[in-house]
Amino acid sequence: MTGGSDTALMQRSSQGAAAAARFTESSVADRGRHVAIIGAGFSGTALAIQLLRVASSTPLKITLIDPREEIGAGIAYAARDYPYPLNVSAGQMSLDTSRPHDFLDHVNAQGIHAAAGDFLPRQVYGEYLRARFHAARATAPAHVSCTHHRASAMQLRRAGSQPGWELWLDDGKALRADDVVLALGNPPPACPSALEPIAASHRYVRDPWSITAPSGDEIQSVLLLGSGLTMIDAALRLAALRPRVRHIHVLSRHGWLPQSQATTPRPTRLPKVREALDAARGSVLELSRALRVQAREVEAAGGDWREVFTLARPEIASQWHALDATQRTRFQRHARALWDVHRHRVPAGPLAAVHSLSRRGVLEVHAGRILEANAADDAVEVIWRPRGSQRTRAWLVDRVVNCTGPGRVSQHADPLVQSLLSNGLMRTDALDVGIDVDHDGRVIARDGRAIERLYYIGPWLRARDWEATAVPELRQQALALAELLARESPGAVKGAS
Repeated sequence: MTGGSDTALMQRSSQGAAAAARFTESSVADRGRHVAIIGAGFSGTALAIQLLRVASSTPLKITLIDPREEIGAGIAYAARDYPYPLNVSAGQMSLDTSRPHDFLDHVNAQGIHAAAGDFLPRQVYGEYLRARFHAARATAPAHVSCTHHRASAMQLRRAGSQPGWELWLDDGKALRADDVVLALGNPPPACPSALEPIAASHRYVRDPWSITAPSGDEIQSVLLLGSGLTMIDAALRLAALRPRVRHIHVLSRHGWLPQSQATTPRPTRLPKVREALDAARGSVLELSRALRVQAREVEAAGGDWREVFTLARPEIASQWHALDATQRTRFQRHARALWDVHRHRVPAGPLAAVHSLSRRGVLEVHAGRILEANAADDAVEVIWRPRGSQRTRAWLVDRVVNCTGPGRVSQHADPLVQSLLSNGLMRTDALDVGIDVDHDGRVIARDGRAIERLYYIGPWLRARDWEATAVPELRQQALALAELLARESPGAVKGAS
């Protein structure tokens, strides 16, 4: 955010800010501590639930700041017109580690007959998060409260000479908080430079979740850029449209589809994954080799190679910490795609449906690189080069859908993110896949100092731990951060930037 837009924001918000300041200054002694959580997707909602549950001897006010009407949805678990399935089975999606079947118990109580191995619609999980939030709020002590403020945070500033923060919102209001937690999700996919000529056209779909039945022109052919989990969802949504889409092209650098989740149980083999990874510590090449060797040995013994990744998962953060900048860059360039297709797997049913589309000639997967995309009458001409070839090829398609996954943090258009980056209150990691935080989740400023009372929780923790985008890791982060916030008191801010 530029200085001019900062000034305009201040002018528009001055009246509401004055009212908010009067309120907070007059009542801070009565209400005790105020924790503001920016973002009410999974991470923000999970943190709020844990804060409501953690015993607090002093008054605590929690404010969830998110423009959406419903909390707990975010992009991942929002209600949509198509039943996108979870990529993890119901038995592994509990919000509460002490009750591993909590999600399953909830859906069964709602009359949904599901087993632990079922892959339920994502919006059902959003409903589960909201139910657990409302239950936690209803049973919280009288001196602990939580409200949802429907707005977007635009800017974050120190509260003058007082400890804490001032949050400026897009509804013209300002809030004072002792602690602020950034629970921001992934940035939307970045528009590849080759697609810039059509970026403003309705034929370019930047949000893969917005695919709907055409209201005017018929969609006969589509290019899905990217071949990961998002592509699977987009392809199946397209296949459900009427009239039918006749041809779906899938283009990615390697042309690899995600591996399938397990369909039948196999004998447990318990390979020595930890020992193998410790012996390979610090080298992407050796770590990749160790995983391959372990997977082959398990398969040869009649087991399931997925077991290797299950056992490796708790070790990933430690292994990531041991990689220097050169090794992390090497992983990003040469090993990440292979890691992703094995680690981020898809349920067998959706993957089988995609293979069925392929067998029927509806869907084709290509390995290569897009070079150009230009409007051509009532279609888009796409020029691309197959992997390993010097010759180019061309398609005419009705839509291009961006399924490339999260964009870079530094390119996130969110005003708050840009403000924090430009003001030096936050910095991205060297790979620009997340932000730097310390071991407790405190945000690290541009000058390298951890900022007291400013935290982050969410998928940008991949910069620190890499494995930080799924429920098992994020629910643990939410619990740890809630316990930390409950222990600290709203005293003087140390090391303020």
